[in-house]
Amino acid sequence: MADLILRAATLVDGTGADPVRNADVVVRDGRIVSVGPTEPAVTDTCVIDYGDATIMPGLIDCHCHLQFGAYSAHEKVRLVHAGASNEERILTAVANAQKALATGVTTLRDTGGFLTLNMNVRDAFVNGRVAGPRLLVCGAPITTTAGHLNWCGLRADSEDEVVRAVRAMVEAGADFIKVMATGGMMTPGSQAGESQYDLQTLGSLVTDAHRLDRHVAAHVLGADGCRDAIDAGVDTLEHCSWLTPEGVRGQSAMDVSAVDRIDPSHQSVHMTLAAMNRTPFRGLEHLDALASDERERIRQHGANFREMRERGVPHVISSDAGVIDTPFDEFPLSVVSTVIALDTTPVDAIQLVTSAAAQAIGLGELTGAVKPGRQADLLVVEGDVSENICNITRTASVYLGGREVARNRHLHVNAGTA
Repeated sequence: MADLILRAATLVDGTGADPVRNADVVVRDGRIVSVGPTEPAVTDTCVIDYGDATIMPGLIDCHCHLQFGAYSAHEKVRLVHAGASNEERILTAVANAQKALATGVTTLRDTGGFLTLNMNVRDAFVNGRVAGPRLLVCGAPITTTAGHLNWCGLRADSEDEVVRAVRAMVEAGADFIKVMATGGMMTPGSQAGESQYDLQTLGSLVTDAHRLDRHVAAHVLGADGCRDAIDAGVDTLEHCSWLTPEGVRGQSAMDVSAVDRIDPSHQSVHMTLAAMNRTPFRGLEHLDALASDERERIRQHGANFREMRERGVPHVISSDAGVIDTPFDEFPLSVVSTVIALDTTPVDAIQLVTSAAAQAIGLGELTGAVKPGRQADLLVVEGDVSENICNITRTASVYLGGREVARNRHLHVNAGTA
């Protein structure tokens, strides 16, 4: 098979390095074999020239719920999912994954649905029976009786029960383990600011998951839950909102000493940007057009996360797609919002949803960067995304393992064989 050369005016490789101008990405058998300045094409190569576009890694969304409908109220999301048949849940998951893929999300980590259904979705994607992105799944999240997302079907209260639940999900084929360390907004009565498990129980869960070579993602909203998840050794701190027991977010609730105990060799904070922090960016042409009051509100939302980053905590940006008013075709807007929330650059924001995300979920040697040897999971967007992050929403083409899986049919590109 002929090599594929993708050519564009700008390359952002996902590692945080400076953009490369006038770059070629050479793909062979689904993998990247070379990256560098434009050179004359050799015989028997297919060259696709995207002109003034940007080539970057495919996006990685480490936190979503594929079976959820992203309705405008928590109650409807919960009731529709709880009342759906298994067939309906699977069809929803497939449709949502395909929506994400069309916007450049080539890897998704599903952080909880009904029992083991999403393992079937993952396997259908792998086997080519249905088109979809690379997918990591946990099965059902481990939660308490009456706990957050208990309607996903996996309840465990005692230390023995949570260890048994870990083993059941691993035996069924889970890629990782998800635990609801605190309550959450979507489940009435679960108390978002309160812990669901004590430190000893969480520690036993993590120990057994690690014994079985699975990383642990912990839903943590309340400050006590954040502390316990850190000390229990969970790998990814999902949300990490440092809420008070009353459910109030504020910098005063963040425990700096606990933050300093985060082990950057395997622990990371996953900031999920709420719908209200993406809405202002819909249709925005450039960040300069963002109203000053919106800019300040979003910066305030990111205050704790900026401080944690300054203290050396690895960060990842995720969407929480599927929950209230958070559709699967808007993850690029989360990247735009990140530039404001974390007061950072487009190149840095892109790293947080590509190579940093891949590293956090154990895929760092497979995907997440435009480097030789990596899978050719690529996103091409119109314009220079390193100069204007809003261009990340302007999808030109999406490649998964070197195969084009989505394209803006209104965009003209030059393609030919040397």
